Amino acid sequence: MVIIKIVQATTKDKNQLFGYFKHYKVKEIIENRIDCYLSHNFTVVAKENDKIVGTLQWHIKEDPKIGLVEFEEIHVLEKYRGKGIGSSLLKFAIQSVNDYFRKIKIKPRKIFLFVDKKNKSARDLYEKYGFKLISEVGDLFSDHEVEFLYSLNL
Repeated sequence: MVIIKIVQATTKDKNQLFGYFKHYKVKEIIENRIDCYLSHNFTVVAKENDKIVGTLQWHIKEDPKIGLVEFEEIHVLEKYRGKGIGSSLLKFAIQSVNDYFRKIKIKPRKIFLFVDKKNKSARDLYEKYGFKLISEVGDLFSDHEVEFLYSLNL
């Protein structure tokens, strides 16, 4: 039986996280992104033993008093998909947002994220957890893809 743990990433995970950001192609950009998310943003990882098999990053947008959070870089390795890991990452991250805001005594308002229009399985997952489709945004991350903006009221 495979046991997957969902935890907050630490600096020990830095080398493994490189694999999740290889699409940025430039080593310095990858290093900066990882350092940023490990130092003052939040990276949630799914691990089988010590191997990272999924990630979800989140960060506070603008002033924390606004109560707005963005989820990014949500990814589960292909061979681990369909096993509930994406759901576990999402639940853990939503709870960690609520916990963080409770700790700083501010009420969180919304979590938002962008997802490729063609990524039906991810859209289904977000909708299962209460995210609502807000808008279609063309040419946001690429000139060839349409993104959907989803939001979850907290």
